[in-house]
Amino acid sequence: MKGMICGRARAVFVLVTLATLSLLVSACGGNGNGGTTSWEDDPIVPGYSIAEINIGDPFSAVKVVHGEPDEHRKDGGYLLAYYQRTRENGQLDDPESWQLVVTCYDNGNGYLDDDDEVGAVEVSAPYGGLTSGGNGLGDKPGDIEDEFGPCPGVTPSQGTLGERLELYSYIERGVEFLTSEKDGVITVIVTAYGGLRQVNEPDDDQDAQGGLFGIFGEDPVVPGQSVAGIHIGDDFAMVKQEYGIPNSSGFTTEGFVCATYTGGYGSWKLNLYLEDKDENDSLGDYDSVVSISVRSPYAGRTAGGVGIGSAEADVLTEFGTPQNESTLTHQGEEMHILEYNSIGIVFAIKTSNTQVEEIDVNVPL
Repeated sequence: MKGMICGRARAVFVLVTLATLSLLVSACGGNGNGGTTSWEDDPIVPGYSIAEINIGDPFSAVKVVHGEPDEHRKDGGYLLAYYQRTRENGQLDDPESWQLVVTCYDNGNGYLDDDDEVGAVEVSAPYGGLTSGGNGLGDKPGDIEDEFGPCPGVTPSQGTLGERLELYSYIERGVEFLTSEKDGVITVIVTAYGGLRQVNEPDDDQDAQGGLFGIFGEDPVVPGQSVAGIHIGDDFAMVKQEYGIPNSSGFTTEGFVCATYTGGYGSWKLNLYLEDKDENDSLGDYDSVVSISVRSPYAGRTAGGVGIGSAEADVLTEFGTPQNESTLTHQGEEMHILEYNSIGIVFAIKTSNTQVEEIDVNVPL
């Protein structure tokens, strides 16, 4: 799951931006055969299968059909296999550069092995398989919603060539559609019902500067003002001085731009929403911070001692009854959202353990 609540925009920033289609956009290889193969017309079965790969299969079953991957990489607790390069010099985070990408759960040794379990499969052109309703690559968002209903989560982002992309996520049904304004659906992602399972990431992301957050890793959380050394109202040039270029960026339908930092691997740990000062739908130095979201390993706390990993009861003790409460599910993980918008802070509580998973500091409303 990717950024939760953006104060004014209340935008759900699905923890799947292009830098991380981190959890989904991955790495796969080719079978080396030219022309159309049988798997390229395999039906799209949400929650179950695509490209003759079943969700839950061992990677050995993938190799029987597709052979060894052309590229592969580790991404947190996931292993990604890329097949059939379709764009010369295409990057691993470009969904249009690979026809097939398989995401597996790492069995613990950090290497792509026969026993690693398939968690997600992505296909791009020239894949010809269709859903039971006749939808596939090239179809428009309206066609997708005609079959699957109004989408509960549409995440805008920006492609590697600057084009506007939107991810239509039907996580509970185990399917997502990445679309572009020009070409309609460009990538289909099939997962289990509820999406990819969350996995534990290695606890070795600390470098000489203290990991992603560096010297700001224990800065206090000040509602409506600051967290992680970033203040509401800072321009992005100031953020860049401390954190560098983000792993991904994009813009939202509410008119905000966003910057996401993963610390080099895995899911996001710092996410920003900014006012698009120059109104060009892209991140610029003078765009102004309106929301700052942090996750583990951030260790800073509020004046009352609430931080990542604190109990929900501690939040209620310090801040009282929230102004708004809601529940959302992303990739099978349910979150309880506590909003204190008048003072500019929001907490996402993982319902499975009732602990704080994410803290958002926003412009007070």
